[in-house]
Amino acid sequence: MQPLFDAISADGPRADQEVVELPLLLPRWQAMELEAAASRRGMTTGQMLRRVIGELLAARPAPARS
Repeated sequence: MQPLFDAISADGPRADQEVVELPLLLPRWQAMELEAAASRRGMTTGQMLRRVIGELLAARPAPARS
């Protein structure tokens, strides 16, 4: 499978503010639960997904240097 985007250096700053749309297919029950969980936190589904993705990427270990 071809990557959707060019590789991003792990060392570089993340100042790119370009926005892309990513289609997401979920079973209906997951979409409904996700919307309810976001609402309980006073967020939209999109806000919650962006936060979760941001936290996941921030928590990833730094690449090993050779």
